[in-house]
Amino acid sequence: MRFSTAKELITPYYKVQMSGYASRDELYASIHDDLYVKCVYMENNNTKTMIIAYDLLQYNYILNEAVFDYIKTNYMIEKENVIISYSHTHAGPKIASYTERHTSSPLYEFYLERTLRCIDRAFSTIMDGTLSMGETTGRWNINRRCVTEKGIALAPNYEGITDDELSVLVIKDSSSHVKAVLYNYSCHPVTLSGTLHLSGEFPGRINQLIEANYYGCNCLFLQGAAGNMRPKITAYGDHFNACTFDQVDEMSKAISDSIFKLISSQKMENIKPTFRGCSFTVKPAIQPLDRSFFEKRLTEVSGYLIQTIQNLLDHFDEQDDFALIHCGFIKLTDQLYIVYMGGEICYEVKLLIREVFEHKKIIFLGYHEALTYIPSDKIIDEGGYEGIEAPTFSSFRGPFALGINETIKNAFKEKLF
Repeated sequence: MRFSTAKELITPYYKVQMSGYASRDELYASIHDDLYVKCVYMENNNTKTMIIAYDLLQYNYILNEAVFDYIKTNYMIEKENVIISYSHTHAGPKIASYTERHTSSPLYEFYLERTLRCIDRAFSTIMDGTLSMGETTGRWNINRRCVTEKGIALAPNYEGITDDELSVLVIKDSSSHVKAVLYNYSCHPVTLSGTLHLSGEFPGRINQLIEANYYGCNCLFLQGAAGNMRPKITAYGDHFNACTFDQVDEMSKAISDSIFKLISSQKMENIKPTFRGCSFTVKPAIQPLDRSFFEKRLTEVSGYLIQTIQNLLDHFDEQDDFALIHCGFIKLTDQLYIVYMGGEICYEVKLLIREVFEHKKIIFLGYHEALTYIPSDKIIDEGGYEGIEAPTFSSFRGPFALGINETIKNAFKEKLF
């Protein structure tokens, strides 16, 4: 196998608004730690793939499309073999989300230019290497959908299901030096709550720790099914609290230590990959609400939600009664796939997709693009933010309709090879 890796700074060089919370409209106060775009390129047996990871909340599909076009035109890699993932840090700059698809973002050209330079740098130095994969588990997250007498609340659910899987891909050069680590875990980067200090959050800190341990290494975080997974350290009794940077550091060290132990163990399996990808869209139905519902909501919201709801009303008649979710997978071996979906995927949806892949191993990524929360039928039936409310705050005309389970599973079944 041959590979390369690169990174590029994407911390804004001037004061911008921060993202992650509906009411937040302040400019950032300081830069606690920098943000990056990173990429890994791999080729084997005349097949190629590239994985790109951003320290950003998310971005709409416009950025993805521009990156896909550039890689195809300049390096002859089809979009089916390119994965783009966002860490979903809530301590990052304001970005162009799905809710802003009718407007342009002043940072778009900046992010695009830095991404293209990162890609170019990766292709300037391609070397021989090996790929290995390992899995471990850890309970660093907690389910945030709590059943109460009044319905589903955003609160710690100590008995709720959690995604404890931690998957790790390691690339070593011909001298057996670790040159790239890609790790996948499901957890919302919201430890810092409404901080005004830019930060990659706990994924950014884990990246720092791993890169410091392996000289010349690039570390990429691939966010998983974090829709209803929140950092366990934020849970205090029946509510969630903001953490300090010291507490974020504590969580990050625990996860990075688990990664170090896995890499140095005998559990890492050498892989001789053949990269074969597939990309497609899934169109789950929406339950449309009346225009009057959103006209009333416009009088009740604040912050960037004012623009979000106004954009929806301005283009109300143009909206489809379904969501368009970009999905795909890359087959590494007959038994191992990297699977991805756009939106904030709830853990129950990952479990549905695992049924499609049956006895095969999957590394599952959410946050391929900005969209909204993607729930299962069970979550829709239960209600709450992820189940009902989120799409109506994300420029959709209503919540998802029941039947989303079969829609998603059938789409993956049709494409599976």
